[in-house]
Amino acid sequence: MNRLPALLLCAPLLVACGDSGRPQDTANATLTTTSGPGPTSTVGPTDGTTTDGSTTEAPTTSTSTSGAPKLDLGAQPDQGEATTGECAAQMLEPQVQSIGVDIVVVVDTSNSMQAAIAAVEASINNDFAAILGASNVDYRVIVLGDYPPGEQLDICISAPLSGTDCNPPPAVPAVTERYKHYDAITGSGAFLANILAWYTAPDPHGLAPGGYRDFLRDGTRKIILAMTDGSSASATDADGDAFDAALLALDPPHFGTPGARDYVFHTIITMSPNNPPDAPWLPADPLQGEGDSIQRVSVITGGWRFPLSQTDSFDVLFQEIAKDVVQTTPIACSFPIPAPPMGTIDPNTIEIDYQVGGVPPAKAFHQVVDLASCEADAFYIENATVILCPAACAEVQADGAAKLDVRYGCDVGFDPAG
Repeated sequence: MNRLPALLLCAPLLVACGDSGRPQDTANATLTTTSGPGPTSTVGPTDGTTTDGSTTEAPTTSTSTSGAPKLDLGAQPDQGEATTGECAAQMLEPQVQSIGVDIVVVVDTSNSMQAAIAAVEASINNDFAAILGASNVDYRVIVLGDYPPGEQLDICISAPLSGTDCNPPPAVPAVTERYKHYDAITGSGAFLANILAWYTAPDPHGLAPGGYRDFLRDGTRKIILAMTDGSSASATDADGDAFDAALLALDPPHFGTPGARDYVFHTIITMSPNNPPDAPWLPADPLQGEGDSIQRVSVITGGWRFPLSQTDSFDVLFQEIAKDVVQTTPIACSFPIPAPPMGTIDPNTIEIDYQVGGVPPAKAFHQVVDLASCEADAFYIENATVILCPAACAEVQADGAAKLDVRYGCDVGFDPAG
């Protein structure tokens, strides 16, 4: 599975600027963040020693439960205290979150799927959505499956993810901002073909007149969780490759492009249990059981495969998929300009220092006018939002220990008129 590290964003401490407006000295800081399950990470020195050899009281750190990094800077000096040069740059803490994730759950509602559907209905709130919500991931769950009253079986997801307790189900799926339902029927034989066809086919309730693509958001990662017995699905690997190519060719290209997939395909299908039984089969493991074409899509996208018979372990599977989504979803390369406690910020003075691997010396990112003016080491500001240019974004998201310092208040020579 493609794994992109989380981006650590923090604000700098007070720095002094010389005649050029560039910083002469930056105090050391420690950042602790909890962006999801797993141990916290600490970046930077903590001894409070500045680059000129003097010592200061090291700032304390705090942990963010919302997913955004928090930095306790302690007491700040008055404007007139102990500054050097002509300018004293100021700082504020940016509030950041992950990029969005759309999770598409495709459910075979043929008569052989009753136990599996019941397990999904029981697990999806507590063992999936709750983990994503607690980890500050901007997520949406989109179910593709027959809604009650179904022609064979059906699936109804209850609150709090949806807007109903499903007792009884309302006539129209109770969608919310977090939950969407595309009412359609599939079995294992046309499973992959229907995922493609439904992309632009209207649903019967008028919720997605342009197909389930209406529920997908631009710029989000896509996770597909496919659940079928695979009994009549193709056993030809090449059919899985053809599906992947067709999915990437859909317009608009929500799932990525050839050579740059932006989706992962997990499969629950008829196959033997792993050892232990609640462990998924990984991409490197051989195809087995039924529906090789469907399993093939999981393998080429870095997804997991899980036996349909292990319904008692669906809660574990959902938990692990949710944790993996949290851990592999990068932080967005944009954040709003923070509101200062007093006064206003002149956006023309904002600078960003990128510390590769979280250690100095810093690589400077300079401000440009807009996206069209972007360079590899630049950012721009639009609608009071700081946005890293594409090349800079890719660089820092690929750096597991990246650190960005955001400063303002010094004349850095930026001309907003270009």
